[in-house]
Amino acid sequence: MNAKLHSMLAAVVMAAAVPCLSGCAYVYRSNLGAIDGIKVKSSTEEPVQAVYISTIGYYFLWTVPLASGDLRWNDEKRSIEGGTRLFCDMVSVDDLQNALLKLAEVNDCDVVDIVFYDHDTSYASASYAGLLGAFFGSSEIGVSGVLVAKPEAPAEKKGDL
Repeated sequence: MNAKLHSMLAAVVMAAAVPCLSGCAYVYRSNLGAIDGIKVKSSTEEPVQAVYISTIGYYFLWTVPLASGDLRWNDEKRSIEGGTRLFCDMVSVDDLQNALLKLAEVNDCDVVDIVFYDHDTSYASASYAGLLGAFFGSSEIGVSGVLVAKPEAPAEKKGDL
């Protein structure tokens, strides 16, 4: 085989291996207490934690899924964890929103300041003359929010029925 074919095969192997090894779904949470004292405009309650959840999908010809992020609930840790699934398209705004709401529910919090993120990438410029990379692309979506303590229920007045 000639050198160009070797370099093209190496690029294909790397393009397939990187998503599989790195994972495609991420859950970032600030440490508890890290945002103490910060005021959230959309709530009068104390912020508990900032959360960002992201999934990435890698595609051949922008339609055939190669690898995708997979959000999984961990009962033991009572948390969402990110993983990878091959040949599935798990990139979904609904899944991200549900994961964020589940984290809020488990921590007995409300979610405020929700922001969505969406980004597509083409790999045409990353390969020899753009030919190989033109067949591959990725899509990333993310959601962030601030978990705030639920407002305390008003104390019942004595004597009221």
